[in-house]
Amino acid sequence: MRMTIWNIGIMSRRSGEVVEVMSRRGVDVCCVQETRWKGGSARWMGMHGSMYKFFWQGCEDENTGVGMLVAEKWVDQVVSVTRVNERVMVMKLVVCRRLFNIISVYAPQVGRSTEDKEEFWDKLYELVNGIPTGEAVVLGGDMNGHVGQHATGYEGVHGGMGFGTRNAEGETILEFGDAMGMVVCNMFFRKADNHLVTFKSERSRSQIDYVMVSSVDRDMVKNVKVVAGEECVSQQRLVIADLLVRGGRKVRKKFVPKLKVWELKKGTVKEKFSECIRNRAGVTDGAEGANERWEAMKKEWLEVTEQVCGGTKGPARHKERWWWNDEAARVVEEKQACFKA
Repeated sequence: MRMTIWNIGIMSRRSGEVVEVMSRRGVDVCCVQETRWKGGSARWMGMHGSMYKFFWQGCEDENTGVGMLVAEKWVDQVVSVTRVNERVMVMKLVVCRRLFNIISVYAPQVGRSTEDKEEFWDKLYELVNGIPTGEAVVLGGDMNGHVGQHATGYEGVHGGMGFGTRNAEGETILEFGDAMGMVVCNMFFRKADNHLVTFKSERSRSQIDYVMVSSVDRDMVKNVKVVAGEECVSQQRLVIADLLVRGGRKVRKKFVPKLKVWELKKGTVKEKFSECIRNRAGVTDGAEGANERWEAMKKEWLEVTEQVCGGTKGPARHKERWWWNDEAARVVEEKQACFKA
């Protein structure tokens, strides 16, 4: 499963280009930030063969907004979409018989009020803490914080392969991961600096977009990389996470024995079966109505079949060929001869 994060700046007039990038790169789910659309709804985007359904949540002033682009093949697996506010959105998606909670977030930028930041983190703590144990959690978005190059103090959350210097907002991200038992996946893959930077302008380079998962599911994330050079969004870079989701454990089917009815093709078995049936004649005499007579007769016939023919003792080790006989072989041979003619 391929998941991406992208702060697109604005969705209007870019939707076609964004969907083209998703299709070209084989993306299954994309967490989108800064859509700048009002309200909250869903709509299809793209063309036949590369369709994506876009779920979004915006606000009246059109300066934030989050959303998710879901590939057509996954849309039927969407269980629910919860639009918390214009900065937090969660989708429940069934992947290989397991329920995934994919969360798209857009944290307040540096310079926003303390109240805005506290409200955002309070909502996120409440949301993640309410997800039942056993369900997977994958969080992605523009978190507007620098977690820094080194893991100092957060070795279980930070892999020590980051970029830049940690700031207060980055400290908050790591504290959240530590409290919720999550890891910042970007920090566990060694990359060149150019493949760590998620925002680049003429003045600065920084890493502010992250993928986070529960620590127990860290091995599920096989790679996280940053892709530069997509023309439709110049400064914000696309972050790609490749997840290997294994199917749940297969439940072994309970063996149900079968009656060996094919034994009736043998002359001696057939005669014994007929004799037993004749000896049990009259078992339906006391039955009233067609249904009772049928049930009584069926019960007797099954008992006789089990007694005379027996039943299988375990699953078949090879494909059964009891139906094959000389007549079947002759018909198949004639068919092949006609085909060659």
